[in-house]
Amino acid sequence: MTYETVRRIGRGGMGVVDLARGPDGEEVALKRLSLHGTPEELAKARQRIRREAEVLQQLDHPGVVALREVIDEDDDIVLVMDFLPGGNLAQRVNEHGPLAADEVGRLADLLLDALAAAHRQGIVHRDIKPANVLFDAAGDPHLADFGVAVHRDATPGLTATEMVVGTPGFMSPEQARGDEATSASDVFCLGATLLFAATGAGPFGVGEPRLLLLRAAAGRTEKVPKALPPELRRRIEAMLAKDPAARPSAAAARGGPDGTHPRTIAQRAVTGRNRWGLLGGLLVVLLLVAGALAVLTGGDGNQGRLAGATVSTTARPTTTTTTCAPLPFQGCGEEPAPNTDGRACNPGFADYDGKAANGCEAAPDDLADDSMLDGSLTANLVPTDDVDTYLLDVGDGYQLLCDGELRVTLTAPLGLSQRLTVLDGDVELGSKASSDGTPATITIGDPDCIFDNATLLRVRVESVGSDRRAERYTLEATGSF
Repeated sequence: MTYETVRRIGRGGMGVVDLARGPDGEEVALKRLSLHGTPEELAKARQRIRREAEVLQQLDHPGVVALREVIDEDDDIVLVMDFLPGGNLAQRVNEHGPLAADEVGRLADLLLDALAAAHRQGIVHRDIKPANVLFDAAGDPHLADFGVAVHRDATPGLTATEMVVGTPGFMSPEQARGDEATSASDVFCLGATLLFAATGAGPFGVGEPRLLLLRAAAGRTEKVPKALPPELRRRIEAMLAKDPAARPSAAAARGGPDGTHPRTIAQRAVTGRNRWGLLGGLLVVLLLVAGALAVLTGGDGNQGRLAGATVSTTARPTTTTTTCAPLPFQGCGEEPAPNTDGRACNPGFADYDGKAANGCEAAPDDLADDSMLDGSLTANLVPTDDVDTYLLDVGDGYQLLCDGELRVTLTAPLGLSQRLTVLDGDVELGSKASSDGTPATITIGDPDCIFDNATLLRVRVESVGSDRRAERYTLEATGSF
């Protein structure tokens, strides 16, 4: 089929996107992929793309931008897609601000439906982000770029070997570390996209791509704002779990195969309490019925008259037993302990004292990872696997004796051991442990007396050993080059 190009509507790292018209006048989007490599590599790339296109063309779902056909054009491959005129989510939020909570909920339902359908066919998107959520003329969202993302990191001639696939501000931690993307990775990316829709920011904050990639690889997400409605907040938090195994599937996040409302942890707890309430209600009804029968039969348990007939009864002991298995942080008939869902700690909190009654008493500090270290600060290491990172802007003034010196000092709380590490990119400049309130200082001299060595360093603080408490450590930086 021949298409007439109307205008260019997009440009990306792998090619361009044009608005075009088919012979029937219908508008389509032409996504042109530029392939590079030897003739053998180009042939394999085309073969792979066509094989994947056959799978994608079977993904017939109203929430997915349809791939119509694949066209060979010289050394390029052109993907013919449906054209959606409503722009993308990134544009909508940047121009008009975050969406209302009910709009985000509707967005989540429709996109999770589409993603669940793709996952059922074994298709992983790998690059869900606000720019890949397109809106049609009616305002309904659609997942785009399945055609590119499904083969982007596996097609010879398209990408470099072991290339990290995804967008730093929205990719899952495992993708940022270079691991293979899975359906759980898609769930994280969609959760990140929904957080952007609700707040205008992704889970790793703002910063240059390299910095966002480091945050993503460490799984250091920002806290989902408490200003969001609880149900939406819990839904997004579950999708953004650091451990892929802890994330719900797309179908579960949507509410299961029947498309019901999402069953969050809190809802499951409420459902359990309602179930016991219902059983209690039934028991009361049975006792009332038994009492009424006793009255009608004379109340002596042996003889009585009912509707003119003589009824003989023999009293039998009745035993009613109800069982309840208490949860780790919720006793039978009780509310969940503070900062828990009854089963486990809420995200970010920890149970350091081992007392179930007070729940997860260890609360995290309010400093985001990669906050600037300017002078001194105090913070804690909560939850258990917490590793704090800071950025340190080091200046380089004129030193007559070439004696410029940077000092970074960590003082761990009494009874704890914590390690301080200073990094320049991937190069470790020093590492020391502070124990039981004794400071540990890393001193770094001016690496060069002549040239300007001003730089941005990263400072890391982590626990040593198995002891954990929520007391705060002190971190201080002085001096310069």
